[in-house]
Amino acid sequence: MNKLKRWFDQHLHDLGVTRIELMKQMNYQNTDKGLRRLNEFLEYPHKSTNEFILQMCSSLNIELAVLHQKIIKRNKQITIKRKPFIQLIHPHLDNISPLSHRGWLRELLRENVPEIIQRLPFYEREKQIKHLYDKKLKTLDNKLSCQIIGFSYYDM
Repeated sequence: MNKLKRWFDQHLHDLGVTRIELMKQMNYQNTDKGLRRLNEFLEYPHKSTNEFILQMCSSLNIELAVLHQKIIKRNKQITIKRKPFIQLIHPHLDNISPLSHRGWLRELLRENVPEIIQRLPFYEREKQIKHLYDKKLKTLDNKLSCQIIGFSYYDM
């Protein structure tokens, strides 16, 4: 359990308030929806809206500065450095709908670059990344692979 969640649960316990009671105080008719938002906030505070956070602070009488410090610590905890990867370029990716299909296709067209390739000298690394691109392209079906126009290399 993360520190923000432990601190928050302890604060609720000290006040003698349950999460459902908190959602009712925050005027959520659908308490399940409110609980999902609260859980998302406790896991990924940067994704929550300011209105939700302000409403929660006023309901629990929490100082915004104190909560802000807890959120900063949580954000540092969840910041993950993504490994370098190549992203195959599909020219019509932005026109695909719904968004879930777009995300799924983007993930399908992504290939992580192994650490051993990252350590190679520049020219050798370029050659190996091109080889990785060709290998990834061969794994796709013909209809999709004929629409790929290249790739981008992302080194975080």
